[in-house]
Amino acid sequence: MIFLKKISKIIILIFLAWNPPFALSNDTVNVSKLRISLIQDGARISIDTDKNPTYEVFSLQNPSRLVVDLANARFSKDFSFPATKGLIDGVRFGSFDGEVSRIVFDLKLPLKNIKTRIRKPSSGKKRMLHIEIENHKDSFTLKNTKGNKKSKKTKSNKRKSKRLVVVIDPGHGGKDPGTSYGPKVSEKDIVLNFSKILKARLEGGGYRVYLTRDNDNFIKLKERVEYAKKKGADLFISIHADASQKSSTRGFSVYTLSQSGLDREAEKVAKLENNRSIFSKKALDGVNLRKGRSPIDHYYINKAFERVKISSTEFASVLVSEVSERSKLLKRPQRYAGFAVLKSPNYPSVLVELGFVTNDKDRSNLSNRNWQESVAKKFVDAVNEKFK
Repeated sequence: MIFLKKISKIIILIFLAWNPPFALSNDTVNVSKLRISLIQDGARISIDTDKNPTYEVFSLQNPSRLVVDLANARFSKDFSFPATKGLIDGVRFGSFDGEVSRIVFDLKLPLKNIKTRIRKPSSGKKRMLHIEIENHKDSFTLKNTKGNKKSKKTKSNKRKSKRLVVVIDPGHGGKDPGTSYGPKVSEKDIVLNFSKILKARLEGGGYRVYLTRDNDNFIKLKERVEYAKKKGADLFISIHADASQKSSTRGFSVYTLSQSGLDREAEKVAKLENNRSIFSKKALDGVNLRKGRSPIDHYYINKAFERVKISSTEFASVLVSEVSERSKLLKRPQRYAGFAVLKSPNYPSVLVELGFVTNDKDRSNLSNRNWQESVAKKFVDAVNEKFK
């Protein structure tokens, strides 16, 4: 009998290990009180609950905010928000789909550190979620002196002068020539030439620009995405040329990640042991995922991909509109696919098909320097429109 009990216990542990969502309690957490107290260089927030809450705590910038998300939380009838003090300038409340409740604390200063812990009083069932926040010691203080105003203005100017990063990905390369037409027309050469022209144009517009390849070398798709993440890309543009069995088919088109591709990628990310390896430091303010799975983790993973998908689609629309002034468009020029280079939650990304090497007119344009320059200029106009 003892042996059977041990076996049952092992089976349950294995089940929970392979099904992390079931390891989390779906019971409602009752929130009864919230308190704010001052500590040196910051503040302490205490949230009283009747059991250990599943939570996520992170900060947002511009403006500075602290966000506390609670899964399956219910607030008591006499619950009320306390008066703000010190670092905390305001408190707001919201919810997502009835599963995640969000409390947002508006802050007067950016944060340096966030510490969280669950405390259990010596008696009773009550739990306390303690959150300690510390502002940057070198930030301007809450007292608005003339010197502090100057510091604030300087920081603002630095943010405005910060150059945005665009990563251009010339498709194929090396042992992978892409599509071709005859012995002298190769996609890998066409897209590299155009990418170099576009890089020069964007740099002239004040952007910091990187190419995933600047010569005829082969780079794996995964490495292209990882490169853009490491460079802190604000935008990723993959450049390609198309081919068709019908020589009459021609025109410019832009692809963004399809919904099915987004869903599959988000699910894959959710199953990784450490989601931090997916997200860049620069991108996705507010995404702060732990190794453990929770409903909140899954919410933010999906939210990150959705946000990038929307931004990518908006840029694709602007790009199509701009390029239409210099190039014929393919029927339904804005398209969706599950291309590997589009599967990143860190930045908006598009895959561009400049035209068809199998069409006489497109092929002539693709090898024409003047056409490349004019289309590259429209790309810059589209990027400027996105970041204006």
